[in-house]
Amino acid sequence: MKKTSLLITLIFGLLLLVGGTFAVLLHHQQTAQSNPPSSSEAADPSGSSQDAKINGAPISDIATTLARICRDGVEDAKAKNQPDPASHIIAHRGTSGESLEHSFESYDKAISQGITNIEQDIVISGDGTLYVSHDLNAARMTGDGRAFSAMSDSEIDSITTKAGYKTLKLSEVFDRYGRDIRYIIELKSSDQATIDSFTTLVNSYGMADNIVAQCFHLDALEKLEEIYPDMPKLYLCENGGEFEQGYNQPYVDIVSVKYNMMSEDIAARTHDAGKQLSAWTIDTEESIKKAISIGVDIYFTDNIERALALEKEYRKEPSDASTGSGSNSSTQPSVIFFASDYQKVNGWPDPSETIDSTMQSALSSGLTPNRAVFCGDYTNDRNLHDYQLSPEDSISTIKSTVRNKIPSISDDDMLFVQGNHDKLTDSISSSGLHEFSDCFVYVLNTENDFPWKQGKTSGCLSKVERASRDMKSSFDTLIKKGEKKPVLIAGHVPLHFTARTSSKHTTGDNLYSSLIFNTVNEAAEKLDIVYFFGHNHSKGWDCYMGGSSVYKSIGDKVLMPSFNKTDVNTDKFTEETLRFTYLNAGYIGYYMNCGPEEADKGIADRYKAADGTLTSTVCQILPDEIVLTRFSPEGTHPLGWDGSADPYKNYIDRGLIDEGSYAKKTESPQKIKRRH
Repeated sequence: MKKTSLLITLIFGLLLLVGGTFAVLLHHQQTAQSNPPSSSEAADPSGSSQDAKINGAPISDIATTLARICRDGVEDAKAKNQPDPASHIIAHRGTSGESLEHSFESYDKAISQGITNIEQDIVISGDGTLYVSHDLNAARMTGDGRAFSAMSDSEIDSITTKAGYKTLKLSEVFDRYGRDIRYIIELKSSDQATIDSFTTLVNSYGMADNIVAQCFHLDALEKLEEIYPDMPKLYLCENGGEFEQGYNQPYVDIVSVKYNMMSEDIAARTHDAGKQLSAWTIDTEESIKKAISIGVDIYFTDNIERALALEKEYRKEPSDASTGSGSNSSTQPSVIFFASDYQKVNGWPDPSETIDSTMQSALSSGLTPNRAVFCGDYTNDRNLHDYQLSPEDSISTIKSTVRNKIPSISDDDMLFVQGNHDKLTDSISSSGLHEFSDCFVYVLNTENDFPWKQGKTSGCLSKVERASRDMKSSFDTLIKKGEKKPVLIAGHVPLHFTARTSSKHTTGDNLYSSLIFNTVNEAAEKLDIVYFFGHNHSKGWDCYMGGSSVYKSIGDKVLMPSFNKTDVNTDKFTEETLRFTYLNAGYIGYYMNCGPEEADKGIADRYKAADGTLTSTVCQILPDEIVLTRFSPEGTHPLGWDGSADPYKNYIDRGLIDEGSYAKKTESPQKIKRRH
């Protein structure tokens, strides 16, 4: 075993050697990858020419030598009981953020940075040969749109990128690196031909114990389990339903979630099931730090240098890791600031001013939030409201505004729900449970969980059905464990019947909300649940519920849309009794706060809001109660409104909502006794 000083000397010496001749290496690799080997080259499986050397050493040996040195360093670290930061990192398609993905150059760069977990995606040719490609066809990389499965080996070998790189065979990768790296191989198909070719190649190279097999298809992993029971199987999942399927399978060893699904709950459940948690593909400092803090075991990244630096700084041994999700989670009771609809409109206060002023009202009353949850819509374009606009700039401003007001709140203490205007970007929190020391927050995102336009856009019913199943599964798990911490649900689209659900709006805005309502109402028999929503602003769609200040307590009646599978919208509803607390998060931006003039004539500058108050809500989690307080910039504001400012009472609501359904004023704060 090499000593540490010798290891460092060797690494730096070899890197200097590589750096001094890098132009030669790049030229050689382009030549080797763009041309099939001649008969004189056949004895050299890397494709290197026999006289291509550096100080007498073949160039093809450099990557292998680096890999061996890195591996020795890992063993040396283990012997000294030191953490190995590289062990948590998978080079996504090599160093695809810096070099051409799935090229020798890309793999060599990853190895030179100390990474030995390197990903390959494999596809099958018409001749049954496995090639390394993320895409099923060569269009993106070469301009040739034919599927690999429709091309012969000779056809694939004849096409190259503009820089002259050809698509590598998996056998060529095995030839070059041998057993000096760990192959994280994704099978792009579960068909038997791919399984058979994979098995034949792996067996011929004796690589079964040096591969992690990954796939989006559970049936492929199940087939591989029969052939290679000791080969780790990694299941790639994109949503909560796929996670539930994957982590329950005995042949899945590693559950790999999409970047926006990472959460304390996902990590805890995965580890409780005796499996490892992976995530893909995370590149930002914020997302890598989050992965480390919640205990993601291994993750795919394009930014190896950043990941290594953050691993060294933030990764702790499990015994030292904190149990909470944010910086305040293990030391303070939760005081959570809720708000929604961060949307700018000329003539109204900037939403960041509303955050600042309503937080100040909370501070002045003696409440200091240590977390914040925002319930969606971070943009303002009335023509782009189908998950089309990036929320990143607004979320960045929100974070800065919150931290400037209360510096102790970190990024990890903030959650951001997707609204109907918002793209599902890296800053949107993952769907499902997020655990804090004294509560859970269940994020119900909009596009894939609880969409709007439910009566108009195809596929919405199946999405809501799946979202309700995912939610039920999470709640059932908590109930089975005897969990006593309350659950705060943060969503964008509300549950109750409004004029937007009806034929007067023709989108069936929350037509299928009874599916979510029934799941929550059932779970509330065993859990303390508070449901926060956004979306309706302070306009007249739901003024009978209180406009911008909606509050319903346990035992209150709410109107729930009725539907069948042929409905596009509905004017029908049932009256249901709440077993949970239900309120809007508060509105901090004015957008389409329309009265009759705007609705009839489309006059954007004539806003007659149902309740002209901007508000946020603070939720305190105490040992025996939950306390809810709504704040405006002027101070405490009623949690529930009485509909007296409703310009729709004799307009859109007429003929839909009877007088007895109108809300009564509910003062703030309200104390909810914890029952469980």
